[in-house]
Amino acid sequence: MMAEQLDFTKPHVLRDEAEYQAAVAEIDRLLDEEPEPNSEACDRLEFLSVLVQAYEDTHNPLDDLPTPQAIVDFMLEQHGLVRADLAKWLGGKSRVSEFFQGIRPLSLKQIAALREHLGIPADLLLVK
Repeated sequence: MMAEQLDFTKPHVLRDEAEYQAAVAEIDRLLDEEPEPNSEACDRLEFLSVLVQAYEDTHNPLDDLPTPQAIVDFMLEQHGLVRADLAKWLGGKSRVSEFFQGIRPLSLKQIAALREHLGIPADLLLVK
């Protein structure tokens, strides 16, 4: 279904993946146009954004996201590293152990180091 084919004259929630993809495509198109505030295009953009967010909340709940520990483990593997390699970035072996045991969340300095050395976006490392 093409974005132009979405007819929301009678508003409804996004029913399936095809409607979701069409709404996302329409949002992208509207963002490229940079609509003026309070314009019809801006209102449509806001409306579609609410629908997309509701669809994502239902079909991709945040509870399904991997933990920061799982993300770090994955990126270590991708870089051919092991947990012991993190000691120099996280402040020692005990800090690495506390992080992986869930005893201590990462500090902002540690998050910045992981972003710099492993390329992990900071938002994925914040405690949920």
